[in-house]
Amino acid sequence: MIRLNQLAGQIQEKKAQIDPMEYLSLYNLLTPEELEVRKAVETFVQKEVAPKINDYVEAAKFPTEIVNAVKPLKLFHHFLDKPYGHGTSYTKQGIILMEAARADAGFATFIAVQNLLLNYTLEKYGNEAQKQKYLTKTRDIEYIGGWGLTERGYGSDASSLTANVKKVQGGYILNGDKRWIGNGNKDILIVWARNLDTNKVEGFIVETKWQGYHAEVIQGKLALRIVQNCQITFTNIFIPDENKLDSVTDFQNGPNQILMHSRVIVPWIALGVMRGVYEHSLKWTTTRKQFGKPLAAFQLQQERLVRILSTFQASFLMVIRLSRLAAEGKATIGMISSVKAWVTDKTREVARLGREMLGGDGIISDNYVIKALTDAEVLYTYEGTYDINSLVAGREITGIGAFK
Repeated sequence: MIRLNQLAGQIQEKKAQIDPMEYLSLYNLLTPEELEVRKAVETFVQKEVAPKINDYVEAAKFPTEIVNAVKPLKLFHHFLDKPYGHGTSYTKQGIILMEAARADAGFATFIAVQNLLLNYTLEKYGNEAQKQKYLTKTRDIEYIGGWGLTERGYGSDASSLTANVKKVQGGYILNGDKRWIGNGNKDILIVWARNLDTNKVEGFIVETKWQGYHAEVIQGKLALRIVQNCQITFTNIFIPDENKLDSVTDFQNGPNQILMHSRVIVPWIALGVMRGVYEHSLKWTTTRKQFGKPLAAFQLQQERLVRILSTFQASFLMVIRLSRLAAEGKATIGMISSVKAWVTDKTREVARLGREMLGGDGIISDNYVIKALTDAEVLYTYEGTYDINSLVAGREITGIGAFK
């Protein structure tokens, strides 16, 4: 009988496996169209985003130059169904975000806010006039915008929001505030506000140039640094009737539906971060030498690399399964919440391992892993915190609500 150590000695050393998608033939789970889109986005991101993005990260500035380079690709058309887009799927959208996050999770989050929140709201709840006026421009990045739900006093308990509108002749008067709103200082904003006459949450399209709109970028943020998260104040803003999203009936048939949609796709950003950590860690440990040999020759480093790789692969299988179920209309809120919670929690673990492997150089932004470590904290928190998503799933599997 051949012992394992003897067998290992007979096997020639192979070139480092850089692509974690190839290791279990994960590419085979994608359709030809998804593969084509993935390759196109990968090529663009590695050429135009990865070499430049960290200058914007260190300055905490919005990457206007990079975003302008996206426009000719018509990339955001892939997030919309016809006639306004190319036709879409959860997986195709997720693949785009995964490839973007390999360079920077903040850049992927910008794409997510513009498409999963803003554009999807306009597509799902906007009328034809609103789509022609706004969606065509946000799709083509002529307008950049945000999605205003969270407030200073209401995060996880978003349905209790206090921003409000009062009906007046020809429109509504908006007052209140929003916090942590990505792209809140750009062109337009979807605002979720409580109608003081009906006490129901309703949706409105607000242009940031209107009188009474004031946005300040939140300072001191150490994660997703290119995303311009804003504190926004509304003071007696007049919203014309034609900017109300009339098909929204309440919180459940409005912002909650948008979040159900986006929460399916956000874990793909976490996959991109995991993949980025794996690639940078593998490259570092196979080229960096200590004690006369590559770091990857040490047992502890190999164990960490395998753990990162396996965690990515397990997460990918979970996320793509959820995306396929969602496309079939079979994904429940508990499934969506549990996958988002688990995958983003594992992303924190992966980022920590990568940071450890790179030692002192692991705190330099160009080496990715320190960005991954801080950005993973936000992925773990936004689109529902780990705890809230776990409780949503727990309610579904037990039939008992443990929070609101």
